[in-house]
Amino acid sequence: MKGGSIRFLLYVVLPQPAKMALLPAELRGQLDRINLAANVGMYSGSGATAYDTTHRYADLDHHEYPAQQLVGDLWPGGGYGRALELGAGSGYFTRLIAGRADTVTAVEPVPDMQLVLRDGCRQHGISNVEVLSASALELPSLLPPASVDSALLIHSLHHMHRRPEVFEALGRVVRPGGRVLMVEPHHNLRRIARLLRKWVKYYRARDFWSRETAWSTHDFLTCGELRALCRHGGFDPPRITGYWFPYMSRLQPDLAARFRLESRLGRLPGVRHMAGVLAIETRRRDVAPR
Repeated sequence: MKGGSIRFLLYVVLPQPAKMALLPAELRGQLDRINLAANVGMYSGSGATAYDTTHRYADLDHHEYPAQQLVGDLWPGGGYGRALELGAGSGYFTRLIAGRADTVTAVEPVPDMQLVLRDGCRQHGISNVEVLSASALELPSLLPPASVDSALLIHSLHHMHRRPEVFEALGRVVRPGGRVLMVEPHHNLRRIARLLRKWVKYYRARDFWSRETAWSTHDFLTCGELRALCRHGGFDPPRITGYWFPYMSRLQPDLAARFRLESRLGRLPGVRHMAGVLAIETRRRDVAPR
């Protein structure tokens, strides 16, 4: 591919909507297959059984923060009711949700991850979780309209490239007044700087960008994209809070105190731009499902 290295640089640093607009139609049409192949390749076998260890979920100061505090403590309120989780993965957060929900529909497309998810629920004596082998786009054919009280996406939306369609599907299955709750990594200047360094060191090599799976979707989210997606799906303007600020763990090593501090700082737009992770809360507008 002529200019493939520069094209790949643009592919990884541009926000997802801009990237999709510039992507050649023939590649855009293959992303469903490429993404599924990449996810199955990464999260099968030991990639599934060792997922929680690899992502250091037992370490509260890594991948679990702030999702554990949000999903387990701040967001439940009176409970999640009929909950839906998209991209449930190993089920680590599914089990947290299940303890605060009437029922949970956990959607996970990778077969080995489904096995780990089901096994984890059995080991913990959880019986109110139904696991669906499906994609988010299939939701309207799998669930009745307006049948979901709370939909949660915990570090999963950035793996999906057809995001407006995902939110259209959520708009159909989430009841009016129902909630969508997300934790997603943030596409900001810090992220772009890291990607540029990786491009110089690894990504610009032909052996890297010429591999089909290198073009799989792994696009972090901007605040602007999140607002546009919520509007597109028929949801209220989202409440967006930033977490994982630079050096915050050193400035405030106490995890509970840091969470309280970042929950306040992360609401300020200028400060929020430096956050590594975004927490998003929105509700379905009080209209009948389309």
